Amino acid sequence: MLVERESETRFLETAFSECVQGHGRIALISGAVASGKTELLRSFTDACASDGGLVLSATASTADREDAYGVVRQLLDCVPADAPGLDEFAVQDVGPDTARAAATALLDLSATAPLVIVVDDVHFTDRASMEWLLRLANRIRSERIVLTLAESASNWPTHAGCRIELVRQAHFRRIRLAPLSIGGVCEVLSRHLGPEAARSIAAEVHRTTGGNQLLVRALVEDYFDSLDHVGGGAWEVGESYRQAVLTCLHRSGPEVLEAARAMAVLDATGSVSRIAQLLDRDPHAVTRALQGLDTVGLVADGRFRHPHARSAVYDDLDTGDLADLHTRAARLMCKDGHFSEVAEHLVSARCVNADWAVAELRRAAEEALAEDDEKSAVRYLEFALSVCGDPEESAALRLRLLRAERRNDLEAVDRHWQQLMRAHHAGLLDASQLTALLRVGMWHGRMRDGAEIIDHLAAATPPRSEHAEAVLTSTQHWLRHAFPHFLPHGAELAPRDADRPTARPPGRKTQAATLLSVLFTEGPEEDERCSRVAEQILQSTPLSDDSIEPVASALQALIFTDHLPLAARWCDELLAEAATRKVAWWQAILAGCRAEISLRGGELAEAERYAARALSLIGMSGWGVVVGAPLGMLLRVSTAMGDFDSARAYLRKPVPEGTFQTRYGLQFLQARGHFYLATDRLQAALDDFRYCAELMTSWGIDAPAFLPWRNDLAEVHLRMGDKQTARRYAEEQLALDGTRRGRAHGTALRLLAATSGVRDRLRLLQEAVEVLQACGARLQLAQALHDLGRAHQAAGEVGKARMISRRAARLARECGAPQPPAQPAAAKEEEPAVLLPSDADRWPVTPPAPVKATDVLTLSERKVAALASLGYTNREISAKLFITVSTVEQHLTKVFRKLKVKSRTDLPVELELELELAPPSVR
Repeated sequence: MLVERESETRFLETAFSECVQGHGRIALISGAVASGKTELLRSFTDACASDGGLVLSATASTADREDAYGVVRQLLDCVPADAPGLDEFAVQDVGPDTARAAATALLDLSATAPLVIVVDDVHFTDRASMEWLLRLANRIRSERIVLTLAESASNWPTHAGCRIELVRQAHFRRIRLAPLSIGGVCEVLSRHLGPEAARSIAAEVHRTTGGNQLLVRALVEDYFDSLDHVGGGAWEVGESYRQAVLTCLHRSGPEVLEAARAMAVLDATGSVSRIAQLLDRDPHAVTRALQGLDTVGLVADGRFRHPHARSAVYDDLDTGDLADLHTRAARLMCKDGHFSEVAEHLVSARCVNADWAVAELRRAAEEALAEDDEKSAVRYLEFALSVCGDPEESAALRLRLLRAERRNDLEAVDRHWQQLMRAHHAGLLDASQLTALLRVGMWHGRMRDGAEIIDHLAAATPPRSEHAEAVLTSTQHWLRHAFPHFLPHGAELAPRDADRPTARPPGRKTQAATLLSVLFTEGPEEDERCSRVAEQILQSTPLSDDSIEPVASALQALIFTDHLPLAARWCDELLAEAATRKVAWWQAILAGCRAEISLRGGELAEAERYAARALSLIGMSGWGVVVGAPLGMLLRVSTAMGDFDSARAYLRKPVPEGTFQTRYGLQFLQARGHFYLATDRLQAALDDFRYCAELMTSWGIDAPAFLPWRNDLAEVHLRMGDKQTARRYAEEQLALDGTRRGRAHGTALRLLAATSGVRDRLRLLQEAVEVLQACGARLQLAQALHDLGRAHQAAGEVGKARMISRRAARLARECGAPQPPAQPAAAKEEEPAVLLPSDADRWPVTPPAPVKATDVLTLSERKVAALASLGYTNREISAKLFITVSTVEQHLTKVFRKLKVKSRTDLPVELELELELAPPSVR
């Protein structure tokens, strides 16, 4: 079946016609392997035979190269038995004289009939036969002989000198067989598949085969094979194509095959220079081999045309050659610093004994983790671990493997823990590695092993290096704020060697751990240095496995010091990055921080969403003993929203026993206490709050910024009717806060007001409102406003009571909490408002202001508007801001006009968060 060979056929027919007329011709058909040379020769010889020609044909092969005159003998076997002068070639030992005689005999034979001598794959011809053909070619110019040779375009260099002699002959012509065009491919396909199917896949088949006829026919076979298991008329490249690829390569010569194998091993990194270095070959020879791959239709633009072509070549390599090529390729890539490529070759080699390989695999794993390619990093580390013979290096590799797997599989600790603990007992882990192991173990509740490691570190010789000292200092402060049960207040993990000079300033990890530890043990500083340091850490610390802890600590420092907008901005940015990089562990930790920000800011629905996301990302088991934080937030939120069914469901979830030996257990205990308080289980609430108090004081982390247990106890005692005890706890909280007035201080003022007379109650509640406004505690502010409305009602100031109560209801609704009652009750004046579902009567919704206050009001106008929204009279505002009553009236007039409202009750709630703190009152 000849396709697109019309001109070549006509040329050969013309050569035969001239031969019949006594004009000898030499035709050399040149083309890639499987380009149709043999088929063209067969068609030509059939036509010559039918026209009276005598055809002598031979096919050279690599097996016959060492057989002198093997091709000549094949030609003479085709001569009729009665032809004179050719009997001598039946003898095996043929010499030059008999060869010349045979040529003369053939010339004589051509006088009786036109002689067509055909040699296929002439490039494989033995030397003696090639010289004989050359001498014959020199003598046929005026004879009735046409000498037709077929060569592979990439394999002639074996007989380069002979080929030059042929080209010099005047009666020589060369035919180059081009690969099939898309139209030619379509014609071939049409004969097998039909026109419609052929047209649909012709372009794709041409891209895959480059027009190589053998490959095209192989794809036809694959097409039929795939019909049984691929629907819709689709087709798959399959085994026939793979076998055809190998056939083409093995017929193209050893140089081309060797280059193809090197390309398969190097894959996308292959180039002429790299292939030449890998094979230790001359670049020009490699270039010729690659050109041969191009002409045969396997390669385009320096890459295999189809992945199955590469896999066929790759799979054809035996294990030894494959390991050798990959190891050499890895060595080659080492020089260029391509760590990931080095590692891929080493892993593909499957067997590496060199020490340098382990180091390169580890470097590649670190690079992969930096690019968030955890799967590659795990593969590199697992392979390095399988070939590493050094116990100390193996322990370090296993620890790094655990940390890499833990990014998205926090249960990976179970697979490695026992072996790592054995490495610790054998003394194979240094201080830095032990502290990393300690962090993982404590997170996952391995408290007994963690305590053992802590004791080992505490008893060790003081560190001699700055790095070791920084690591131990960081771990010491981390234990103090996260796992204080295991490091009593004042204890040191490993004291610094007094003989060594003071170390340089600590790194971010140590700085962040120290910052949070000091905040928990000593409370925030008045000069806001804590928040400044926290933001500096966030600004200078890129997100990574090693930095997630200091980043989270810095965020928590901002949260616990009530810098909620700043914390939210940083947390949102970091959470978006973690989501983009698809690291579940980071996302879970940051989502937990974001839930805490939202909860403290009174955004209950948002807090619930982030806390649920934190839990779902890595699951309860993935959170380990730290699960008390997100679970406690969900419990606290559902309680605050009045969703007690969800709260009970959270309470039924199993919490690891070790949780209550951590600060995260305190968060769960406090949340559970608030649930009991909201559901009138007062004694249970009291027990939980007392237990929090006992743990915090015994651990030395009595930080109201984290958990103000005194306020919690005061609230319980108020609900139990013990006003004196409630007052004592509230006053202790105020004394503990000193002059710093955060949300704990504001809540304590509200609780103290509930134990005071009407006159003092108003003053204390007004001050509480101001404090809670300034720190952004919206939910606590709603409660304080509700209490203030009741206080004004009790004082007979009905207008103020109605306005403030309405604002309390609006703010509570915005937070997602149940609404307070429409009319403030005065039956129990000493009892602060606790927003329960039973109080869920709805107030009429006030339409939102069409203009945002922060966009149109000046700072002075915002201050006046904020005080007016809280029920202050113009004279009271004048005294509070040290301005005249007339100025207050002018500001209010402008505020009403700018915000398009008619009265103070219509002022937007957003003003509540913009009021600056007044100086603390003197009592």
